[in-house]
Amino acid sequence: MFKSVVTALCCGLSFMASAAQVTDLYQGKAPTSGDMVAAQGQALGQVLIKVTGKRDILTQPVVVKALAAPGDYVKSYGYQDQDSVKYLKAEFKSDKVNSLVSESQFALLGPARPQMAIWLVVDQGERRLLADQSSDGWAQALREQAQTLGLPISIPLMDLDDNMAVSATDVWGRFADPILQASQRYGAEMVVLGKLTPEGDQWSIDWGLYGPKAAGEVAELTRGNSTGSQAEVAQGFADTLAAWLVKNYGARISGPATSQTLVVDGLSEVDSMIAVQKMLQGMANVSKVAIGKLEGDQVTFNFTLQGDQAELVRALQLESRLRKVDDNGSGLRYQWSQP
Repeated sequence: MFKSVVTALCCGLSFMASAAQVTDLYQGKAPTSGDMVAAQGQALGQVLIKVTGKRDILTQPVVVKALAAPGDYVKSYGYQDQDSVKYLKAEFKSDKVNSLVSESQFALLGPARPQMAIWLVVDQGERRLLADQSSDGWAQALREQAQTLGLPISIPLMDLDDNMAVSATDVWGRFADPILQASQRYGAEMVVLGKLTPEGDQWSIDWGLYGPKAAGEVAELTRGNSTGSQAEVAQGFADTLAAWLVKNYGARISGPATSQTLVVDGLSEVDSMIAVQKMLQGMANVSKVAIGKLEGDQVTFNFTLQGDQAELVRALQLESRLRKVDDNGSGLRYQWSQP
């Protein structure tokens, strides 16, 4: 009864989660045995996969050439000892990396990416929800693959709060609305709901990604399924998720750079202004972001765009507190909704 009341109250609330900022996109780490070039090349390869969400970028001829001579892309580096192994940690020049990706004709995913909560039912006779600290290897496998592709994910703790809000039956039935509300504690604006089922010495996964669409309605955004070993299933899952993100939020740096303005109403708090500014700065095809004008709670942001404005508009949809306002002018105008 209590759970039903909580769910009913939650469904009356609006979704106010915002995009996560991936802070280590241009950083890579690789073991080194004295071969500096090889270690830098491996670290650069990690960065290229994270900024594109595509592993096959490493096979592109221009990328193969860059990986063999990565020195020009390195901004800074250092060393770290971990489990008796010396690692090279390198940060790479974002402009050079982005140019390399553009030359390879791949799309870029900027630092602003949707935070996703992963709710999976493990069906081994008895159905249980996968927990962050599970000992079966699934949580670790999923985290490692998500980290490789720069995907911000959360696997539920399955503590008292989670168990009171979400059951295996809820996930199995894909009741996305209350589960998305329960995932707000993880900052999630999208949720993956699915099941893992053993098939002999292999596993099968069937899942769907859910999030708000027009007018805040929660809907299935994409889905996937596969069969294989634990490592194969986890990698396939992450690859499919990343491919969807690239298709919907990826940006290509192309054409001449143009000056753009974004007008946002309702920014009465400094924190809100900073959130919008960071959102713009986190887009791959946006640069030189600055606040141009303040009029009451209306703020005008000036920036440079090198790419398609339609891709910019899609990326702005990652911030659920922004709502597009029809404007006859050539600029972009949005309304900010306070949580």
